[in-house]
Amino acid sequence: MVDDPADAAPVQLGVVCVKSFDTEAAAAALGPALADGAVALSLQNGIGNPDILRRHLPSGTALGAAAVYLGCQRLAPQRVVRRPSIDRATGRPRDRLVGGGPARAAAALVAVGQACEVAVEVVQRPEIALWTKLVANASLNTVTALGRARVGRVFADPSAVALMLALGAEVEAVAAAAGVTLPVGSARAYVADARRRLPADGGSSTLFDLEAGRRLEREALVGAVVREGRRHGVAVPVSQVCDALLSLVDPGRPQAPDGAPASRPP
Repeated sequence: MVDDPADAAPVQLGVVCVKSFDTEAAAAALGPALADGAVALSLQNGIGNPDILRRHLPSGTALGAAAVYLGCQRLAPQRVVRRPSIDRATGRPRDRLVGGGPARAAAALVAVGQACEVAVEVVQRPEIALWTKLVANASLNTVTALGRARVGRVFADPSAVALMLALGAEVEAVAAAAGVTLPVGSARAYVADARRRLPADGGSSTLFDLEAGRRLEREALVGAVVREGRRHGVAVPVSQVCDALLSLVDPGRPQAPDGAPASRPP
């Protein structure tokens, strides 16, 4: 294990798994360490990470991206626990990576999945997979964090479920305006699947970060819906309210000199 990717250069495969707010720094560190013609994979939440990586990595890098459906929780520095998702109806694992990219990146994604014993679904348009995952993140992560509630409590409350559906529907609308057509009824399909699949005592990465006093990945999740909605002229009032509320409780929000929360650029 190295702290600086340069110590492992030349790197043939770089897998970026940091929180989205650290992508730029990770890309700046990874770029000089990559070998000519290397592969880089973004296994992250959010829709904007591939563009950030593309700006910083060498032009010959084969860049791929995947939506990660793999429950993990960071308990301490360098200690991450995997929490497999099991379909309670079949007893089978539901963990998977969905994405792709150029041929070399897609092949590397399959190899990473095999090494981790996680199923991989290679798709022609990874951006559809990333936006589909944003439906899940913008709905479940936001509601569990704002309610400081585990999955069982959320799905037992009709109002919380309705809020999840409203958030997911706004992601669908913004995606369509951005030229990304998601499967019809993505928000309802996700809620139905999550209700059946997720354990009652489960949570979300945003909830776990909030409980641990860490910075929230808000800007790349519900914040991205607000930002992209504004850019494409799509009203997202539910996402806007929830994003503002999450911003108030974000332990990592910068503080102004007078102690008041400092605003980040939209």
